[in-house]
Amino acid sequence: MQHVFLFSFCDSSDAKAEKTSSTKAEKAASSEPSIATSEATGKVNLIILTVTESGCPPCQAQITGPINDMITSPGFADILNVRQFSFGNNYFATAKCGGIGVVNQTSDGDNLNYSADTRHCWAINCINTVTPMDDCFGPGPIVTQHGTKEMEDNKMQACAQKVAGYNKWQPYWPFLVCMEANYGSPFESNTVETATNCAEEEGFYYQDKVPELMACYEGREGDDALLQMAKNTVDHPGTPTFLVNGNGGAPLLYGIWDDAIAASVCAHYNGDAPPPACADLLDKQQIFMEEAKNCVEPTME
Repeated sequence: MQHVFLFSFCDSSDAKAEKTSSTKAEKAASSEPSIATSEATGKVNLIILTVTESGCPPCQAQITGPINDMITSPGFADILNVRQFSFGNNYFATAKCGGIGVVNQTSDGDNLNYSADTRHCWAINCINTVTPMDDCFGPGPIVTQHGTKEMEDNKMQACAQKVAGYNKWQPYWPFLVCMEANYGSPFESNTVETATNCAEEEGFYYQDKVPELMACYEGREGDDALLQMAKNTVDHPGTPTFLVNGNGGAPLLYGIWDDAIAASVCAHYNGDAPPPACADLLDKQQIFMEEAKNCVEPTME
C-alpha cells in the first residue's frame, strides 16, 4: 500500500484534498526542477510543499524539528531524495479563479485578500491538469497568504535551490533549515540579511556563493526560479504538506506524530542496510496505526 502522510495546518480549515496529477512531471521542461522517481534514483522520495511564513509555525517547526532530525540521523540522507517547493499556499490571480494581488495584512501577518478557495481553483486549473489556462502564471500577480515577506523568502529559497542545482538537495538543506529557524516576524525580518548570515555559516555550501545567490534573488533569475516552484506546487490541503513516494493518487492521512515521516520513509525503503533507527520507528508506526484504527487516542509523542 502506498503511504502518504500529509501534515496540513495553514489554510486547511476550508481546504479540500485533491488528487495530484501524475502528468505534472511530464509537463515540466528540462530546465525546470523535476520530481525524480524512486525507481530512477533507488531512493525514497520525500516531497515537501511548504510556505516560509510566520503565520504558519508548523512549517518552521516540522522542517527544523522532526524532518531535520530524520535527515541528520545516521543513514537517512543516503536513502532519501528530498524536494522542497517553496511556493506553498500562494497562487497567481487569474481571470477564471480571481485573486487580488494587493496585500491587506493584519497585525498577525495574515493577508485578508487571500482565499483558499481561489488557491484550489488555481491549482486545479493550472497544475493538476494537462490543459492549463493561458494566464496561470501571469500577467496576474502572485497572491500570498501572509504578505510580501513570505514571497521574498520563497524567492530566496528558490534561488538557493537553483544555485545548488534543483536535484542536489543535500547542499541546500542546511540553508533551508537556517532560513526557517530565523524567519522571524513578517514585518521586521530582513530576507537578504537572514539569507546572507545563513549562507556564510561555517561549512555551508553557499559560503562563497553569496554574490551568485543575491544576483539571482535581485534579478530576473529569481522570478524564474520562483515560477518553477509554482509550477511544481500541486493542489494540497494546506501547509506544510509532506508526500512520501506519493506523486499520484488521493492521499491517505494516518495522523500526526513526530516521527511519522521517518517511519514512512523506512516503510518504503527496500534496499540493504536501512538506517539503524528504522526498526524502532516501524514498531511505533504499527502501534500508532492500530490505535488510530481502533479509535484509541495515540500514546506516542
